[in-house]
Amino acid sequence: MIAILAQLATDHSLATIFAALIICLAAGWLLTSLRDRAAASVGIVRLQWLAGTAFVAGLGVWTTHFMAMIGYRPDLPLGYGAGITTASAVIGVLAVGMPLAATAVVQNAAARASLGAMAGLGIGAMHYTGMLALSGCLQSQHAGATVAAFGAGAVLMAIGCGSSRISSSTGLFCAAFTLSVCGAHFVSISGTTLVPVPDMTGVASDNVTLSIFTAMGAAVLLIGALMITLAARRFDAQADAHTAILATALHNMSNGLVFIEKTGKLGLFNERFVEMFGLSGMGLRLGMTSDEVIDLVSSAAGWNAAQREWAAGRIEERLRATKLAPIDYVLPNGRTVEIDSNSVAGGGTVITYNDVTEERAARAEISELAYHDPLTGLPNRLAFRERKLALMAGDKPFHLLLVDLDRFKAVNDTYGHGVGDELLVQVARRVVAMVGENGFAARLGGDEIGVFVYGSADEASQIAEGVVEAVSKPFNLGELTVSVGCSIGLCSGEGIDSHDVLMQCADVALYDAKHQGKGRIAAYRNGMLEAATERHKLEADLRQAMSLNQFYLAYQPVMELEKDEIVGYEALLRWEHPERGMVPPASFIPLAEETGLIVEIGRWVLEEACREAATWPDERHVAVNVSAVQFRSPLLLSHLTAALAASGLPARRLEVELTETALVEDGPKIASVLADIRHLGVKVAMDDFGTGYSSLAHLCDFPLDRIKIDRSFVVAAENNLRAHGVVMAVVALGRQIGVPTLAEGIETEEQLKLLRGLGCGAVQGFLIGKPARLRRKDFCSQGPRRATA
Repeated sequence: MIAILAQLATDHSLATIFAALIICLAAGWLLTSLRDRAAASVGIVRLQWLAGTAFVAGLGVWTTHFMAMIGYRPDLPLGYGAGITTASAVIGVLAVGMPLAATAVVQNAAARASLGAMAGLGIGAMHYTGMLALSGCLQSQHAGATVAAFGAGAVLMAIGCGSSRISSSTGLFCAAFTLSVCGAHFVSISGTTLVPVPDMTGVASDNVTLSIFTAMGAAVLLIGALMITLAARRFDAQADAHTAILATALHNMSNGLVFIEKTGKLGLFNERFVEMFGLSGMGLRLGMTSDEVIDLVSSAAGWNAAQREWAAGRIEERLRATKLAPIDYVLPNGRTVEIDSNSVAGGGTVITYNDVTEERAARAEISELAYHDPLTGLPNRLAFRERKLALMAGDKPFHLLLVDLDRFKAVNDTYGHGVGDELLVQVARRVVAMVGENGFAARLGGDEIGVFVYGSADEASQIAEGVVEAVSKPFNLGELTVSVGCSIGLCSGEGIDSHDVLMQCADVALYDAKHQGKGRIAAYRNGMLEAATERHKLEADLRQAMSLNQFYLAYQPVMELEKDEIVGYEALLRWEHPERGMVPPASFIPLAEETGLIVEIGRWVLEEACREAATWPDERHVAVNVSAVQFRSPLLLSHLTAALAASGLPARRLEVELTETALVEDGPKIASVLADIRHLGVKVAMDDFGTGYSSLAHLCDFPLDRIKIDRSFVVAAENNLRAHGVVMAVVALGRQIGVPTLAEGIETEEQLKLLRGLGCGAVQGFLIGKPARLRRKDFCSQGPRRATA
């Protein structure tokens, strides 16, 4: 490396090297200045600046090369061929200047880096061609040095153009440009070997002279480009001074104003327009097309594609028409502007934006009070009713969506009504944004919103899905972030003549959506209204069932396998209706839970089960199922203590059963209640283990006295290895943690034998005994049951 540097120092004149360096730095500075002006210009002016940029870049590289070559190998009478020398200058402009000029209009960093690499390769090509112009000697190029020269130029220019930090800095880019040019030159020169040709010495002097004049001419061109740049800046300063007078008047106007030239480009705008539409820092500039201006306004306002298209259409109308009536537009900040336009003699259109918020507010106040909800700003129930009547009187298809918030009550109870009100406001905004112009949304009261969708069932379903998705996203309410959701009932207006029936159908569909779970959409189907009517009748009968003594308890025996004897019974609620007959528990228990009647019914079950169990012999216990609704009620403990006290039944003979689902719904609260129940001496069993949200954590976190294995596992255990494994694992787990197990659904001797073999503690099922009313003689006839298994 030291030898190479020493040879380079010997082969070059330091004076010409210094001159070449000065020329390269000057070219880099001019290139940066010209490129910046090209980026800030538009149209034909931009093309002119780009051409100047390409010329200066190419000529700068060419001049740097030949200035350095003037002092190269002063011991040899070198000359230069005019044709190849000229060709190298052309290559400099095309291969170096054009890619660098293109970086002024390309925004993508990767694309700029690619253009920079092309320019770097062009530097290598220009140098290589320039070296071919040498005459008076024989030369050889080392292939490795040539490739390295091309690579050095490409890499350095790619970095300089691709990096936003370097490209935007005049000093850094000038340094990158100089390093690329000089690096390519000297790396290639280091691999060049020249051998003199004796008979060419007579020509060398003329060629050297030609080279000197060529370099001087290039320097003159660079100086001229510099003078042009300085002059352009001076003319710009004068133009800016004249423009400032007009700008002062424009920017102090109370109205927003823009002028669109006849070519469709932005010729003028004022600060009031920028303020009105929130365009500060958005890059609005003169020379932009009307579509580009609309894109900026659309981005600032958050328009969707349809809104942008509508705005573009209105602007196009005003540019074509001589005079149009003013229209109102509501800005994103809520201010209302009146948009007017006038054509200008000689071409172009002036569009003004006048803030008429107060005037329009006064006009709308009366209508707002009569037909709008004061909290959300949505149309109210009166406006909804009038729209409903109008739609039903027309012949256009429409669908009704009833939107009801999920978990809204929890927000109100937790954070207060102020937060709840703000939540309703934001929900209303999201619903309106989703419905758009294809429908009508109104607040019907509370947390319910009615929406009419104009169009087909598919369109209504799409909007309903969009509303569910929009409302499911978190809401920022000051320092709080809350999440709710909504359920939607959907009903078509087709074939419905009564507006009351329309609302009933939508209500039924909404109930069905709520029943399916949170965040669901349910469409009304034929028969749903009749089913809802039947459900209301069942609810009315259920409310009277207890006072009419229609409930009774059936008891299913529980057998302990170690002693083969009945040790207790599970109390099961039955409803015998005089007209309906035996009503299945699956039909009325969920309804009782939903309506809250289960709390009072559960109290009766506890009292009746304890009263009857107190008369049983042999310390037999009674198990009572307790609903998750009862566990959430503050009355459960009082119901238990009252039932035990009234019956005289020892607490150790009462066992309450709950499902895993109840544990998951409100685990911490349920755990506290279970602890209080066990303090009374009452035992606790987990029912249907394995069918809910099974978790081993439940066995650790909750105080349990028995695990009941669901009948589905027992039935499958005979033929299904996995079910057999589950039963075996639960029994073993219960044994290890000291919690007895009970298997439900024993119907065959084989199942009994299997459970006995696995070590299960107790069983119940049809084989042991079917649920039935108990009479005293039943106890007299029951002795220890000795299974044959």
